[in-house]
Amino acid sequence: MDVAYLGEKIFLDEVKATGQVWVARGVNNNIYAVEIDKEGFSLPVWSSGERVAAFLKNARLVGPRLEPHPIPVKTLVKTWLSDRMMAIAELQINPDGMTTRVLILTAEEFIASQA
Repeated sequence: MDVAYLGEKIFLDEVKATGQVWVARGVNNNIYAVEIDKEGFSLPVWSSGERVAAFLKNARLVGPRLEPHPIPVKTLVKTWLSDRMMAIAELQINPDGMTTRVLILTAEEFIASQA
């Protein structure tokens, strides 16, 4: 069993236990995401508000202030990931803001894990 698998399993177990993921949301209700190509975005998500806060403390982000914000998993799956206009292709799980290494789940992998 490798570290990536363990990180993914821990994240999914924590999300299932709480029924929510956390995102970094700005004062204008904008959500922090990373453009991966012209067609889609990579959405950083965390399993707790504390992890988002640690990311925001460690990351060097430019722009409006961001804060931890919970999103119910049902809303993420049924609204955000299914909305072609939002174009979320993948999820970055629990990034720490100190390294460029991050675990990735495709939108389809995350949806399948919640079934």
